[in-house]
Amino acid sequence: MKSFKKQNPSKKISGTITNNDTQNNSILNYLQLLLKPKFWGKDVKKVNLIQTHTSWVFLTGKYAYKIKKPVFFGFLDYTTLSARQYFCQEEFRINQILAPDIYYEVIPIVKIGSKIKLSSKKNNYQVLDYAIKMRELPQETIMTNCLKANKINYSDVGEIARIIANFHNKSISKPDFHKYGGTEIVKYNWDENFAQTEPFIGITISKKSFSEIRQRVEDFMINYEAIFQKRIRDAKIKQCHGDLHSRNIFIADKVYIFDCLEFNPRFAVSDVASEIAFFVMDLEFYKHKELADFFIARYLYYTNDWELLKVLDFYKCYRAYVRGKVTGFNLNDRGMSKSDKDQAKIMAKEYFSLADKYAFSFTAKPKLIMVMGLPAVGKTYLAQHLAEHIHAYHICSDIIRKEITDTPVETHRFEGYGKGIYTKEVSAKTYDEMFRRAENYLGQGKTVIIDATFSWQSSRNLAKAIADKTHASFYIINCTCPEKIVMARMKKRSKEFSLSDATPEIYYRMKNNFEKVKSKKNYIVIDTSKPLNKNLDKITRTLKISR
Repeated sequence: MKSFKKQNPSKKISGTITNNDTQNNSILNYLQLLLKPKFWGKDVKKVNLIQTHTSWVFLTGKYAYKIKKPVFFGFLDYTTLSARQYFCQEEFRINQILAPDIYYEVIPIVKIGSKIKLSSKKNNYQVLDYAIKMRELPQETIMTNCLKANKINYSDVGEIARIIANFHNKSISKPDFHKYGGTEIVKYNWDENFAQTEPFIGITISKKSFSEIRQRVEDFMINYEAIFQKRIRDAKIKQCHGDLHSRNIFIADKVYIFDCLEFNPRFAVSDVASEIAFFVMDLEFYKHKELADFFIARYLYYTNDWELLKVLDFYKCYRAYVRGKVTGFNLNDRGMSKSDKDQAKIMAKEYFSLADKYAFSFTAKPKLIMVMGLPAVGKTYLAQHLAEHIHAYHICSDIIRKEITDTPVETHRFEGYGKGIYTKEVSAKTYDEMFRRAENYLGQGKTVIIDATFSWQSSRNLAKAIADKTHASFYIINCTCPEKIVMARMKKRSKEFSLSDATPEIYYRMKNNFEKVKSKKNYIVIDTSKPLNKNLDKITRTLKISR
């Protein structure tokens, strides 16, 4: 269910229709009737409508009914009844893999005299259209709404990574799929995007961004042709979900991933990296890069597909560009209000801006940035925002420590200095794993921020050695903060979520053992009590770090 808006039941509804849908027997002539509760059953008290650019979804309380609009978008053709029947059945079939407990059946909507009704029985009634009957889950549990309300945690994202990784690992790559991962079809998809967004230049995307993205995309496909071919040989082109973003995920009693794409194999069959890119881009669009980085780390843990990092930004650019395109399509939808169109225009611009950011990163050189300092001085907060600012991957020692000890990230472990999950042995394993991941990211040409106390000079030397080994530039950011503020932060974090479990006792013990930094090359001290934007500007300006 893509990019939908809840509509007032009394509001007139319509879609982008074709001429052969204007006959008397078209479902378009009965849409207002579908807003009446009695049509859906005697127990239905209220009907809410959700619209996408391709479907109407009627929410009736217990069930949701999805009807495909008679639309044509070039890449999608629902203009005939037979096509809508086929694609309803296909959507039902392919969603049995990930969401069997959401999809119930495909039901004809039939005409009996001057009346219409749902009829799952075989009869000779005239079929007007088809509806997919689904389990209705609370709209507030749609992941997009949860993200906006900051109600998604690391465990939720980790479970999504596990489900998708298992789905990809079990999916088979067939010879017929290979063409969908080659540059010929990838280029065709991009050319289609550029052609379909040309009418929106100056409206949702600037001419400059349009031209720069196009040039960078074309250069990438030429320069990385060998990588695309290797992905094919490595069997990474598979039948995927095809539309993996937060509006197609419910976070309720468990994680439900639904609405697998059925209408075009050019989009449903792809490099698994393209699938991952969509979800990661979506998290970053909603300003949750920390969750995006965590998702990637968990997915790589389950699949060991490190090479996808080489093409991930390319596919993130593609996914952001497509979202900008299809969101812009709403500006031509006669059934949308002016306020909805204004909102669509803003969102489309934001997607294209994100695509531009990703395109710029295609030629970026790898960097290793070490963010260090005592507990509660604000290392992780700064590292997360710096990662977003310069488009880097953030590797957090606090998260790794809990991963390797099978501790939920959200769980506090307030244990004494050197005890529990904070023993020397666990700390050594934590640093080893952090360095292993950093080397893997750098080896794929990515910029990495490693975030830990780095209280010992030996740990800093190991980080520098990894940068040298991978030919990455090395930078050190030493975070400080007035002690009074540090103590206040610790008191506050003891009552709410925080990645760190450090206490005042641990702070003072570490402070007494903290070794001074010897090398001051590419080194900067940041007082995290100062405004974040000023600190980010200081870092990028002083160390000459750009995205």
